[in-house]
Amino acid sequence: MTRLALDSPARDEAPQRARWLAGPAAPLAAAVAALAVTVAGIAGPAFWLDEAATVSVTGRPAGQMLRVFHHLDLVHALYYLIMRPWVMVFGDGEVALRLPSALATAAAAAGIVLIGRRCAGPLAGLLAGLVYAGSVAASKYAMEARSYAMVTAVAVLATYLLVRGVGPGGRRPWRWLAGYGVAIAVLGLLNLDALLLLPAHGVTLLATRDRAPRTWLRWPVCGGVAGAALIPFVLAAQSQSDQVNWLPRPTLTTVWRLLKFMTGNHWLVAPVLALAVAGAVAGVRTRGKGTGAPLTAVAVPWLLLPPAVLIAVSLVADPMFIDRYVLYCLPALSLLTGAGLALLAGVGRPPVGALLAAAVAVALVAVTVPTQLDARRQDAKLDDLRTPADVVRREAHRGDAILYLGAVVRWDAAAYPDAFGRLDDVGMAEDPVRAGNILGRDKFPNELRGPLSQAQRLWVMGSRSLGKRPGPLVGRRRLMIRATGPWRIAHVWKYKGGRLTLYVRTGPYESPAKPHGPAAKPHRTAPKPRTATPKTRTATLKPHTGTAKP
Repeated sequence: MTRLALDSPARDEAPQRARWLAGPAAPLAAAVAALAVTVAGIAGPAFWLDEAATVSVTGRPAGQMLRVFHHLDLVHALYYLIMRPWVMVFGDGEVALRLPSALATAAAAAGIVLIGRRCAGPLAGLLAGLVYAGSVAASKYAMEARSYAMVTAVAVLATYLLVRGVGPGGRRPWRWLAGYGVAIAVLGLLNLDALLLLPAHGVTLLATRDRAPRTWLRWPVCGGVAGAALIPFVLAAQSQSDQVNWLPRPTLTTVWRLLKFMTGNHWLVAPVLALAVAGAVAGVRTRGKGTGAPLTAVAVPWLLLPPAVLIAVSLVADPMFIDRYVLYCLPALSLLTGAGLALLAGVGRPPVGALLAAAVAVALVAVTVPTQLDARRQDAKLDDLRTPADVVRREAHRGDAILYLGAVVRWDAAAYPDAFGRLDDVGMAEDPVRAGNILGRDKFPNELRGPLSQAQRLWVMGSRSLGKRPGPLVGRRRLMIRATGPWRIAHVWKYKGGRLTLYVRTGPYESPAKPHGPAAKPHRTAPKPRTATPKTRTATLKPHTGTAKP
């Protein structure tokens, strides 16, 4: 019964069920399920720092976008270029910018069904697609205006093309593998780390024990051409490697976090891994429709090799691993989990197995519900940039000034340009578009006295990105605010990822008195203040201390 559930041809199943599972309805059902799960609550989380970069870059003409890539985010250039026409048509709101990721997730779910039923049978394929559709990590990045969901969809496409192109059952293999080479090239342009899928596929071919010499000619040629075409891109991206210098060095905790990320939460680690192991054991003995690619040979290297390599490299060289960089490995876990559920469905008589598999699936879904709901909260991401934007929309007056304590805070504000763009950015020397970056260029603190002294209402915005010890420039900006008073703090809004303060002027600004004439000499020459009386010293220094505390 187990082999029947995983590997039996469609003609041995009940006719209606066979037609449904083997036809286009199964991948379509998985795609619809994925889209329904992700669209529900897609507008819930606020934009965060990374999504603010997407808003900033995709809102520029193509020529201005290309200027950015000379300095930073070259690794995301293809994603931005794809998103630019989308933004021109649909805008840069939260739903509009995230919808391409949701569509990519739906496409990945459909592709997983196609891979699963070729490698393990129709039922295993459908269940794998539904597992991916309901997974927490897939939903989280389907609701994010970044490239990770697209990377995953292209990884699924590349794997499907490989499965179709290799083995004795593959028809027109050169066409499939030529498409595979294009998919690998696109994959690398979207995310360089995802090129680790290429050696994982090499392990897949070794594990299939395919003795056809043409397979070992076609795959290296197509994959090698794609890899060679990416060499200039890889070399250019290396010059921007300082963009990931914030990544931590992996520890044992990193592995545990990765397990929770892949399975959904800590309650799901054990049951999902148990199903995946069961599916892998069953998949060793199965082959789908003569493709020569057992499920285990396809899924296990895909799941394990990329994160293992990234973690190992991060231990001996510069850190380059974080969970979302290996999101494209999640479909492999879904394939194994789907095979495990199909294994349960084959236990005993058909009603018993089906009920058992359904009960396990319902229990898994129930455990994911709290995590899915948490992922849809407004402050679900590292920054809740919607809160300060809403405050500014509600409380700001025409002519209000804003001072970002660091250029990176201006990056935060780029998430909602309709709100923050209404304020006068008094600290900006050059805007991000002209500077060819996302931060813009800040004025030096001593250049802020003029614009701050003229402001009647001043918004001051800080961010977690400044760090716990922001540095001397941030301190000097704060001192300049105090020196250009008098102010009163009208309100302070704290939100996840930052702090917004509104200062209101309570009196006219008084320029600090400039020392002149004989009275200035005791201050500028060291020997004479030592002979002055305390009264004279106090009178001489009073104007200077008064500039620090208005």
